[in-house]
Amino acid sequence: MTNQPRPAPRISPKVRAAIEARVCKGLSIAAAAEEAGLSRTGFAKALQRPAVSDLLSQTQARFVAEVNSKRALHRARALDVAMEMLNSDKTEDRIKVKLIEILSQDGKAPAVSVHVDASTTHHGGYEFVRPGARVVEIEGGDAEPDTGFPT
Repeated sequence: MTNQPRPAPRISPKVRAAIEARVCKGLSIAAAAEEAGLSRTGFAKALQRPAVSDLLSQTQARFVAEVNSKRALHRARALDVAMEMLNSDKTEDRIKVKLIEILSQDGKAPAVSVHVDASTTHHGGYEFVRPGARVVEIEGGDAEPDTGFPT
């Protein structure tokens, strides 16, 4: 017996196509399988094989690297356009100020602080009111209900 490495397991072109569709197009397992001409269960079973799950991981890593590369390219182009606008005499001052604010943030979203009053009310906690709904508070629960008829 020799210790020769095993050949890499064969992965069908349909499974490869389904993986590409799943990763690059964001399709569900069923939709990716259908697009590649596989059954959903056949593709799901294939995904359980180590070689196929490795291919899926590699495809995901490649896709993320491509997206990050595109993001860097578009960011560089956007910075060039922003610099042209800043240097142009035709750009309004308020737009230049906004561009400076955006460029100073270096792509980071502004911090947002939200305060939620968590003190308990007489109702015992939070209340959710749908937008457009009215809130009606009834004071003094001991009163007789008003039926609209004189007593």
